[in-house]
Amino acid sequence: MTRARSALSVVLLSAAATLGGVSPAQAALYTGNWDPAYGSIFPSLGWSASALFDVPASCLALGNGTNIPVTGSCAGFSVLSAEVDFYDIANPGTILQTYSLDPGVIVNGINLSGGALSGIDTGFFDYFVPSLSIAGSGSYSFSLLLYGGNLAQLIYANPTATSPGCAFLPVPGAFCGISETAAVGVFAPIPEPETYALMLAGLGALALARRRRRS
Repeated sequence: MTRARSALSVVLLSAAATLGGVSPAQAALYTGNWDPAYGSIFPSLGWSASALFDVPASCLALGNGTNIPVTGSCAGFSVLSAEVDFYDIANPGTILQTYSLDPGVIVNGINLSGGALSGIDTGFFDYFVPSLSIAGSGSYSFSLLLYGGNLAQLIYANPTATSPGCAFLPVPGAFCGISETAAVGVFAPIPEPETYALMLAGLGALALARRRRRS
């Protein structure tokens, strides 16, 4: 084994030992992302939703399950933030308006697969009223629903205050419905600081090895 490889091994082992002394994380952060076109009622409208979740390690330790209640081992589960972006489908790279949602939504259950968050079912998030012409110029409200594990849809309602109730109960004089295409979500963990530290330690060791080769 060369001196460069020895140096690399020493640094990585040292980093691992250091990180091993760090207490295990009490929770993991996950993102969820959904991105569809809205449909015929708003033919130019595209929307994307994103959310940040705090998942207790004891909940992830359950391994697998569908519609797990956020009680017991999962009692600490929470929605930290959520937002919806609107864009014109002719120019998907440009976000026209962003709407921050109240994270205090009812969580009916979550899905776990292989010890990782893979789905969530919620009630409706509080509605918002966009001023964009491609979204009704302020005449419609929109409310996000996460359901079916990894799906999301966006209800529209006119008058605005009838959202989201008119999605499931008839409201006289209301005109409402849901986005035509159910968006399929993608869930991903956010690496913990310890992971970044180990990566940086490895990069530092590689740089050290290169310098020793040159010398």
